[in-house]
Amino acid sequence: MPMVDSSSVRQKKRKAPDLLEGYVRYCLLNNPGIFQNHSLEPLPRMVAAIPGQYNSQQGIDILALDEPRQLWVIEVSRGRKRGALLVKELAERRYADYKPQMSEEWRDAAATKFLKRPDSIKMLEKLFDVSGLDLEELENLFDEKFKTHRKAIVVPAGCDVGPVETTASKEFYSRPGQTPRSKIDVPDLMFDTDIYTFNSPYAY
Repeated sequence: MPMVDSSSVRQKKRKAPDLLEGYVRYCLLNNPGIFQNHSLEPLPRMVAAIPGQYNSQQGIDILALDEPRQLWVIEVSRGRKRGALLVKELAERRYADYKPQMSEEWRDAAATKFLKRPDSIKMLEKLFDVSGLDLEELENLFDEKFKTHRKAIVVPAGCDVGPVETTASKEFYSRPGQTPRSKIDVPDLMFDTDIYTFNSPYAY
């Protein structure tokens, strides 16, 4: 029986989400109708879609611009098996003051970290289809678009979505002076309209 290199297995697992995100970026440009929310509304067709992570794995999955030139912040996930359920967990992140993924605070923090990427000029030029602007001009353009951005979470059909407490956030909120929580919320996330599902072999 051939030996399996554990490092190659880990590498494949790390690369897998990139394949899904690449497929979603392609469909946003070419076949956005496959993504529908609970109100049966499709995502609009995008004219540009780029990776929005601030490093190889963390941050905004996709930054996209639709035909009216509105900016979108898009989270993509296969979800995780939790017993018989498939769940996308919106984990609370330290760099966003322990607010969940896709909360307003998380989107602001993740966008700020994206702008600090060494290649942010190249990425912003691709997103906005412009050239000849310096970094400050591109960041100002991004900031203006971000003020009115829309958000979406893209998951496989049947996947539940919800915020989840992490070990670090549990410790943070248990500190003296922190307001006790009865539940974790993402106040501005509209589950009927902001969560889009699709069926594809790439989704599983």
